[in-house]
Amino acid sequence: MRISKAFSVCLGIFSCFFVYLSHAVDTLRPGEKLYDTETLISASGVFELGFFGSIESSNEYLGIWFKNDRNKKPVWVANRDTALLDSPGVLSIRYDGNLVISGRGPIPRIVNYGQLATSNNTSAKILDSGNLILMEGAKIIWQSFQYPTDTFLPGMKLGWFDVDTDHVEKSFLVSWLSLSVPGSGSFALGLDSDTRTSFNVWRRDGAYQQIGFWDGHTFRFFFQNSSDSHNFSFVSNSEEIYLTFNNNEGNYFSWFVLASNGEINEFKMEGQDISVVNHSLCDDTLVHNSTGCLVTMPSKCRVGGDFSEIRGLMPNSMVVNWTVHIGPIDCELMCSSNCSCTAYASLRDDETGCEFYYGDKSDLLTMIERGNNTVYVRGDALQSGTNGRQCSIRDNVELLLLQLSTNDDATNVIELSRKKDHELPLLSFSCIAAATDNFSAANKLGEGGFGPVYKGELQGHEIAVKRLSKSSGQGLEEFKNEVKLISKLQHRNLAKVLGCCVEREEKIIIYEYMLNKSLDRFIFDPTKQASLDWRKRVDIIEGIAQGLLYLHKYSRLRIIHRDLKTSNILLDAYMIPKISDFGMARIFFENDSRAKTKRVAGTYFGVILLEIVSGRKNTTFQSDCSLNLLGFAWDVWKDGRCIELMDSTMTDSCPLNELMVCIQVGLLCVQEKAEDRPTMSDIVLMLNNEGVTLPTPKQPAFSTLLNVDLLTEGQNLSQNLVTLSAIEAR
Repeated sequence: MRISKAFSVCLGIFSCFFVYLSHAVDTLRPGEKLYDTETLISASGVFELGFFGSIESSNEYLGIWFKNDRNKKPVWVANRDTALLDSPGVLSIRYDGNLVISGRGPIPRIVNYGQLATSNNTSAKILDSGNLILMEGAKIIWQSFQYPTDTFLPGMKLGWFDVDTDHVEKSFLVSWLSLSVPGSGSFALGLDSDTRTSFNVWRRDGAYQQIGFWDGHTFRFFFQNSSDSHNFSFVSNSEEIYLTFNNNEGNYFSWFVLASNGEINEFKMEGQDISVVNHSLCDDTLVHNSTGCLVTMPSKCRVGGDFSEIRGLMPNSMVVNWTVHIGPIDCELMCSSNCSCTAYASLRDDETGCEFYYGDKSDLLTMIERGNNTVYVRGDALQSGTNGRQCSIRDNVELLLLQLSTNDDATNVIELSRKKDHELPLLSFSCIAAATDNFSAANKLGEGGFGPVYKGELQGHEIAVKRLSKSSGQGLEEFKNEVKLISKLQHRNLAKVLGCCVEREEKIIIYEYMLNKSLDRFIFDPTKQASLDWRKRVDIIEGIAQGLLYLHKYSRLRIIHRDLKTSNILLDAYMIPKISDFGMARIFFENDSRAKTKRVAGTYFGVILLEIVSGRKNTTFQSDCSLNLLGFAWDVWKDGRCIELMDSTMTDSCPLNELMVCIQVGLLCVQEKAEDRPTMSDIVLMLNNEGVTLPTPKQPAFSTLLNVDLLTEGQNLSQNLVTLSAIEAR
C-alpha cells in the first residue's frame, strides 16, 4: 500500500488573514471523542475538520473545510456514500487503533479503511495542508490525500501507484452528486489509461473529455482561460505515475474542484475572499487538440444489449481500461453505451470501480483467468460447452415458461410480462451433463427438498447445478416459481443464476458456484466457527437483512421466501451472504392486501440471527430439556446474561453492546403476534443506528422444543400455518 508524503503548504502567506486560536486542537488521541458540535483545527488555523449536514436531508457527514470559508464547503468527505442517517456523529480512535465514525448503529464506519492500523498506539491529526493523517507513533500509516473526493489541493497526487505490483492503487476525483449532496456523482477526473500522460474527465455513460496533458516540461490545460497560478509536477517511473502541484508565491491559496455538472472550477482565496474561475469542458473556443465536448465513441452497432455472467478474472491485457470509483450499474451503463466494449467487471472486492475489455469476444473467452469474480460479457458468453461439447442456448424466459405450461392446466400457468426485463439463457441437457460429468456422485454437493445439487465446470468456470427430482410431487410448480423469480431478481445478497434447462422432461437451474457453500457449514461446525469472528458475522447478518429488505420492499414483485434457513444462505469466496432456493417463495402484487402489511413475520430471520451469534442450532439446543434456542435467548436477555448466548469462539472480538443489540432484534423478530414484529425496514434501521431505543420484546412464539418443529421444518407446515407465519412479510 502506498504512503504518499504530503507536500507542505507554505503557511507564511496566510499570516495576513488567518487568525490562530490558541485553544484549538489539531489532534485526536485514544480515549478522546470528537462530537458533532466540535472540530479539530490545524496548527495555523488553515483547515477545520468536523461534522456537517446536507440541506436536502438529515444526513450527517465528516469533512474538512477551510477555516476561513464562510460557506464551509468541504474539500474532503470521509463518509460521502455512507452518511449517518438521522443521527449525530462521533469521531474517535477505536480500541484497535482505527479511526471510526459512530452513529446510532452498532457498526461504526472506519475512516482509514484503505490501510488499517496494526496497533492501538495511534493518533489522528489535521495538517495545515488539509491532509488528515493517522499515525502509529511518528509513522504515517494512512492519509486522506490518498483518497480525495472532488477537490484537488496543493500537495495531493492524482495518478497510479504501486504500478509494479498486482495491486495498482489509483487516486482520482469524483464529483458530488449535487451542489449540496456529497455522495459520489456522475463525473470523475483521473489519469488516462492509454496515454498515461494526459488527464480526462469521464461521465458515467462512458463519455469523456481530455482536459490537459504533460508536455515534458509542464502540464498544459485545454482551457481558454487557463491560469498560471500553479507549479505542476509530473512523475512517471516503474512504481508510480502522478500529477501534483503547489501554488506560486503570493498572498493567495488556490485549488481545483470537479463540479457536480462535470465542469472544473478553480478557486482562489485571498484573505477571506474566495473567487472562482469556471473551466467549462464544452466551450466552443477550446484549442484544436482538445477532443471538444463530452462525446462517446462513434458506434455503428446497436447500443445496449444483454450481458452474460461468467466466473473468473478479467485478463491482464492492454485492452482493459480501469476506471473510477463507481458501482456495477454504472459499469454496465458505460459498457452498454459503447459498442466497442466487449465485457466489463467490477474492479474491487466491494464491487466498486470498473474494468472494460474492448477486444474480440472469442479471444476474451479463452483468456479469462480462473477466479471467483464475475465478468459480464456482451451477448451469450456460454457458446461452447466443456470438453468440446456444444451448448445450445435460447435466451427467452417466456419460451421456457411456455414449454413448462404445455402439460399443465391453464389455471396453473404463471403469466409473465411480455417485456424481456432479464432474459435467462436456456442450456441444452447435453451441455449440462458434460459440465457435471454426467451428474456423477463425485460432483454431488448435497440434496435439498426438491432434488440434488451438483458441482460442474462450464467454460473453465465452476457452476452449481440444481436438478429437480422427478419424484417431487410439487416440483414443477416450485420450479416455475423459481424460474419466474430469478429472471427478475438482481441484488448483491441474492444468489445469481446463469441459466436453466427443460429438455428431456428435466427441470434444471444453473447457479453461480459458491466457494464457501452454505452458512450452516460454518456456524454449526466446531472446527470452522472460529473463522467467523464477530465482524464477519455482523456483515453476514446485515447482508441477509438487506437481501430480505429488497425482496419485501424494493423488488418489482413483493416476495416472501418462506424457507429461509442457514442452509439456504450461501457464502461466496469473500463470505458475502447470498439468499438462495426460491422454490417455496410466494409472490404478491401491489393490489394484494396481504402485500401491504407493515408487519413482517420475521420469525425465520430472527432464528437465523440468534443461530449466527450463538453458533447453535435452534432444534438441537440442549441447555434445558424444555427450552430451545429461542427460549434460552429469551431467558438470558431477560436476566441480563446475554454473554452466555455468545459463541465462545468470539470472546476476543465481540463487543457486548453489539451482541445485546443483535439478540434483542432477534427476539423482536420471533414474538408471538405478527403485529408486534418489526418490518425489514425497521430491522435494517435497528442494526445500523447505534443509540436508537429498541422496543422491549415479548415472549417468543416458539420457545419450547414442543413447538420448534413447526417453525423449522418447512415441509411439515400446513397451508394455514404458512399463511399465518410467513405470508405477512413484505
